[in-house]
Amino acid sequence: MLEVDIEKRLEDFTLHVAFQVNREVLVLFGPSGAGKSVTLNCIAGLARPDRGRIRLGERILFESDGRRRREVPLHQRRIGYVFQNYALFPHMTVAQNLAYGIRKRRDVKARVEEMLTRLHLTGLADRYPHQLSGGQQQRVALGRALMIRPELLLLDEPFAALDGAVRESLQADVSGLQRELGLSVIYITHNLMDAFALGDRLAVIQAGRLQQVGPIQEVFHHPNSRTVAEITGVRNLLEGRVQSASAEGLVIAWKGHTILAPPSPHPPGERVTFYIRPEDVKLLYPDRPLASTVRHNRLVGRVLRATPAGTSVTVWLAVEAEGPQSDEVIELESRLPIRAYRALGLEVGATVAFSLRRDAIMLLPHDHQRRG
Repeated sequence: MLEVDIEKRLEDFTLHVAFQVNREVLVLFGPSGAGKSVTLNCIAGLARPDRGRIRLGERILFESDGRRRREVPLHQRRIGYVFQNYALFPHMTVAQNLAYGIRKRRDVKARVEEMLTRLHLTGLADRYPHQLSGGQQQRVALGRALMIRPELLLLDEPFAALDGAVRESLQADVSGLQRELGLSVIYITHNLMDAFALGDRLAVIQAGRLQQVGPIQEVFHHPNSRTVAEITGVRNLLEGRVQSASAEGLVIAWKGHTILAPPSPHPPGERVTFYIRPEDVKLLYPDRPLASTVRHNRLVGRVLRATPAGTSVTVWLAVEAEGPQSDEVIELESRLPIRAYRALGLEVGATVAFSLRRDAIMLLPHDHQRRG
């Protein structure tokens, strides 16, 4: 197990993170400049925290109270690190790159051959990095990190420059190796699809602070704050005021509309932030009876644009506020199967009725609401 609890002063903020990683993949997720790479560098020994503790298994890698300090040098930490830009030695062959960290061992040749096979690099041992594709270079970088048989593997956006098929293949290899070797892995990415493909848990970081850590599905579907919701890509993030509350649910006033939501501990008069995922913004067929799930929260919008993506289509809808805010237009995102979109026959500018599915409306936790 890796245990991290460190502080480091940076130019714009002080990084302070505390978390644990078992034999799993922890995804460190957040915007650029949030402190993700600095965190990895401190764990690896490439940067030094100002205070705190880093423990890997039974070994203390770093410990300081601000006055006294002890730390294990980088080359003794048994941590593999894979960078976004591969960081291969250009003057060395694939075999030489792989062997670099264990070049003094007697079994180096056998271990290089084993890694070439494991990472589908057979036949490329004598090639140089410039003779390889991006995916092959990243496989070599991954193999070099694994050759030392690390206790911990750090991945700093290693797939960012790779196309879809190569990315998926490498993700599958990393996932298989992590399970096979029982590795603890910290994986930095900006891409939620990559996070879901590899991650067991998600740690959302913003301005040097961990905002939420938990199972990836839990954090994605139940963010604990507006900040986490925004970072994890929640589009339909809305604010209103509770009109009434009962065991049957909440009635929320939103931009002149009345929205019904599931029961939640928010008293009448309180301002609340709520959201709904695009797939739960249901476009309605004008010639079909309404199902019970879409009878509430019916609104009318205008199609702003539509973007196909594989078997689905994302539709952006303009919704007009009512009452004193009638000059305001709110943009909502809906996602539906491409066959349903075609059946509706929608075009840009068309008016369409839709429903915000009542049971899918999620309120952010009480402690994170803005009062007023």
